[in-house]
Amino acid sequence: MIFKNPSLIGSDFLFLAMSTVIAIGGVSRSGKSTVADWLGIQLKNATVLHQDEYALPKDQLPKIKDQPNWELPESIDWNAWHKAITQAKNHYDYVIIEGILVFANAKLNALIDQSIYLNIDKEDFLKRRLDENRWGNEPEWFIEYVWEAHLKYGLPPSDLKAIQIKDITTNQHFEVLAAIKQ
Repeated sequence: MIFKNPSLIGSDFLFLAMSTVIAIGGVSRSGKSTVADWLGIQLKNATVLHQDEYALPKDQLPKIKDQPNWELPESIDWNAWHKAITQAKNHYDYVIIEGILVFANAKLNALIDQSIYLNIDKEDFLKRRLDENRWGNEPEWFIEYVWEAHLKYGLPPSDLKAIQIKDITTNQHFEVLAAIKQ
């Protein structure tokens, strides 16, 4: 958004309104989308950009054992996601981005103002992933691979100083909101 500075009456001096980019990361099934969508409702003039919307087409994805591999940074159209965030910053006070790889790109990290990392332990991840049927029955080797890929590509870099939340519950959503508004 562009505004004329009211203190400079008669001037053509313009300034850009500041927006806050909030990144939410964590392993698969940690609650990223749920928290992001909830924040998108709670924060005024907010939008949510899910990483899944910027995945490459299935035929362009890297492969693992002849299957599409969404766990690698190469599976994301980073330029499209970066452009969408930059454009959203011109229209929204809060731009919430979430995904398993939200912290895996330095160019994207440069846009992040606040970061949240939803931390679940491996045991909870395995239980949640095995309980989920969205992708059909996944072999154990693949579920293990998802965990290892997360440890390699999904952790927030130390310079982002992410708010760490372990095993988030609905009650903690308000804690996240309070931390963001500080």
